[in-house]
Amino acid sequence: MNMSIKSMEPTSVGNIENSSGSAINGQPVVYKFILCMIFFSCALAIFLFGANYYQLFTTNGNTYYAAGLSGLLLITALILRNNLKLNKYWSIVYAFFIASMVNLVSDLFSGYYVTILHFLNVSPESNQGISLGKLYDMLLVVIPILILTMLSGADLRSLYLAKGNHNYKWGFGIGALLLVNYLTSVLIFFGTGYEFTQLGSVILWGAIFAFSNSLLEELWARGLFLKKLITLIGIPATIVLSSTWFAALHFLAVAYMSPTVIPIFVVNTFTMGLACAILMVKTNSIWGAYFFHAAADLFLFIALLAYH
Repeated sequence: MNMSIKSMEPTSVGNIENSSGSAINGQPVVYKFILCMIFFSCALAIFLFGANYYQLFTTNGNTYYAAGLSGLLLITALILRNNLKLNKYWSIVYAFFIASMVNLVSDLFSGYYVTILHFLNVSPESNQGISLGKLYDMLLVVIPILILTMLSGADLRSLYLAKGNHNYKWGFGIGALLLVNYLTSVLIFFGTGYEFTQLGSVILWGAIFAFSNSLLEELWARGLFLKKLITLIGIPATIVLSSTWFAALHFLAVAYMSPTVIPIFVVNTFTMGLACAILMVKTNSIWGAYFFHAAADLFLFIALLAYH
């Protein structure tokens, strides 16, 4: 399979046809650059300053910030939708509104998972508690995205939630192979941190954590945006831009990681973002990237908790 970015030509991506760049023909480079900077600024406002996973900035987990940003983006999207000249920008701004609403919903409801775990008599610090917490986080992300997308009149294929094109088997195959490879690799190097009787449990809860987090991030940071960006800035710029804000989202890890490894972690998440975006665009489906991302998260879960 030729993985060259320039050769990617999704044959059916919702209402985007032959989106290899024809929608931006004739536009100067500076136009694309300005658009990229605007979109990146919006992404930072949402994924870096608005996310509530860690309190790195005063805006992280701030309900008023999330509500104000969501309202501003929604008003802007509706204005653009009713403007004949600027209508083509409305869907991408609406996508940023949805992403911001995810933060607002999370700010309002994320605390309830502790009550749920208490009802289930599960400790939040246990492997089971961490995994169920991530499953709950996933629902707080996926449900608003699906509802608000359908309310806009778009179908779920606009989020890459489809089987995909003729390359979809490559996506599933690569993702599944990586999943097996990462699982066996982490057990080779970190399996000794567990009693043999614990391995089945940690793999089960690790898989729940990994597949929940993978769907959460692939849909929120990529699936929501790629098709809309491609029509405005083209495939290569879309892949690089979305991977950059995916890395920015993970920069919040500075709250619990050593500053020494943060640059390495940013490179790690940026390159994974590139791979997932390429897989998604190449197959016109989220599922290959979903398996690939889950493989990396499963490795992380088992490795970090091996000696916990």
